[in-house]
Amino acid sequence: MILGSDNLFALPEVAALLREELACVPTHAARRPAGRALVLQACAGHHALAPDTRHLAAVRLHLDAGTLSGDVACAPQALPWEDEAFQLVLAQHVGDVVPDERMLAELGRVLAPGGVLLWYGFNPWSPWLAWLHWQARRGLAVPRTAPADFMRRRFVQHRLAAGDVEYLGSCWPRRDDASAGPLARLRAAYLLAATRQRAVLTPLRPRVARARVAIRPHLAGTPSQRACA
Repeated sequence: MILGSDNLFALPEVAALLREELACVPTHAARRPAGRALVLQACAGHHALAPDTRHLAAVRLHLDAGTLSGDVACAPQALPWEDEAFQLVLAQHVGDVVPDERMLAELGRVLAPGGVLLWYGFNPWSPWLAWLHWQARRGLAVPRTAPADFMRRRFVQHRLAAGDVEYLGSCWPRRDDASAGPLARLRAAYLLAATRQRAVLTPLRPRVARARVAIRPHLAGTPSQRACA
């Protein structure tokens, strides 16, 4: 488990990546109606990395010793808010630290219909992962990365529809070599913006009231011509 401020997220290269990721937040926040935003960040030492949520009132939490602390204190699997409470939910590498299906279910629960979940994760196909393993040789834990396509399938289970994958950062730490095209898949991190699907009511076909037709007695008792033939 990645705990405390003495971890890989405290490295200056990773902090620079996190700042680049947060630069995407204002565009998504500006499209949301008035309401609240929930911000979950992986490192307790990143109080200064506050995202710009525009007109949305932000509640900020960070992982610390396996729990969430900050504006409130709670477990990642039991968020203390009612259903559909937030127009925007930002999860910045919390899945790399706590890969718990119950946490993702909670994020889907508190997201309002039509709201957006911004999910950031380390790219497991990037050379960054080898660099992180090398930095962790002193005994620090490495992130538990999951590919973007795998997370997209998990989102479907919680009524979250993800758009295209956006790759962020450089292909190698300490280098400004952000690439486009096929090489973009080697960049440090990815962003999946998922929308909470609205419940759609399926209209039922109206029942047709059928009038009962009374059978005349003399017709009911008369055999047909075919029967008499």
